[in-house]
Amino acid sequence: MDIIMQNLGYSFLQAFLLLAFAPLITGIIKKVKARLQNRIGSSIFQEYLDVYKWWRKPTILTPETSIIFIIAPFVYFATTFLAALMLPNLLGGKVAFGDVFVFVYILAIGRFFMALSSMDAATAFGGMGGSREIYISVLVEPAIMLAILSNLLRSGSTMLGNMAFDYTGVAFSVATVLTCIAFFAILIAENSRIPVDNPDTHLELTMIHECMLLEYSGRLLSLIHLTSMFKLAMFLVLFSMIYLPIELPLVLKVLLSAVSVSIIETLNNKMRLFKVPVYIATTMILLVLAIVAQ
Repeated sequence: MDIIMQNLGYSFLQAFLLLAFAPLITGIIKKVKARLQNRIGSSIFQEYLDVYKWWRKPTILTPETSIIFIIAPFVYFATTFLAALMLPNLLGGKVAFGDVFVFVYILAIGRFFMALSSMDAATAFGGMGGSREIYISVLVEPAIMLAILSNLLRSGSTMLGNMAFDYTGVAFSVATVLTCIAFFAILIAENSRIPVDNPDTHLELTMIHECMLLEYSGRLLSLIHLTSMFKLAMFLVLFSMIYLPIELPLVLKVLLSAVSVSIIETLNNKMRLFKVPVYIATTMILLVLAIVAQ
């Protein structure tokens, strides 16, 4: 019992550390994008100030919304935090519920509630954003399952802690490189980044994730943005731990992954919605080739 509590304590500590540094990672991505576009850009700590700014503003609710609209941001945060507890732990602990299938569908619960809240507000753009979010998630989940299968064949386990692989002394292989590229593309789509979505746009006709947030304000909006940063940081850590076959400390691998996100977003424009299935299908082809190569 003491070992279980100790491992759970390590997992909570790692999750809180990741939550604390999540806005910094997003700030680094925006700063690198600005420099690549020959702009000065805001400080890497600007996201902390933005979260604090939204937190201080009043939360405005319309009488037409139900309790779903209020609890959805808390469910979104809770499911993301619970998924972060399941990450391979660097502090020595290993949670007993870190199954990768549980990880994927816990995150799906948060996405479902956010889409439900966008429709609960009964606005045209909110409903459009929610339906687009579900549309993309339906495409992304099979690709995630193929990435899991590829890793399952290598590790022989569905536990995230057992999937964390030590790449020291391991040469590059066709399977690891293809899986790395494919999962990075999945990471982009899952976190609503360019070219699948543009998190910085305010043009309603092109928004997906941000379109669901138009009716939110104050502390609820602050919590949603913080959770989105948290989720991005969590996927970057997961990608660095499991799929990036480079012998480097984890902090450097996460920074390298964040810079890669900035480069991809700088070199690409947001694609049209009907091209997203082609994008996801390409990642699935890469994963199938990786599975065959194993």
